Amino acid sequence: MSNMCGKLIKSQGFTLIESLVGLVILSLIYAGVWGWLGTAAQSTRSIEDAIALPSLFEEYLDHMSLERLREKQAGVVAIDGFLFDWEASINRQSDQEIYRRQPATVVTLFDINVRILNGDQFVTNISTQLVRQWPDPRQPKKFF
Repeated sequence: MSNMCGKLIKSQGFTLIESLVGLVILSLIYAGVWGWLGTAAQSTRSIEDAIALPSLFEEYLDHMSLERLREKQAGVVAIDGFLFDWEASINRQSDQEIYRRQPATVVTLFDINVRILNGDQFVTNISTQLVRQWPDPRQPKKFF
């Protein structure tokens, strides 16, 4: 640019194209950082769940030791914000076997499937087995 006297004037500032290119670059950087922070937050939550699960599972097993699986074969247990949604099914039962080592007692092996949630977010599924026993109601009672 030149003024009326013919001197060149140095232009200051950015052109519109330079500004748009700068905005595009900044938006790409922010998008990358935002995605990285989201992944880091999700990983942190997964790590916290993985650290908490062993002790919570021990508490869950303590609770399950009190459940009467003969009468109740499903339920939900809440421990420290985690929900243990469990179902039990009979795998084997001693009164259905050919040979019974303890005829006065029914021994049952249950398959337990547990779905673990942290709030509304799914954490993991766990399968385990538990053994329960109770007196066989079909056996006569001994009085001596």
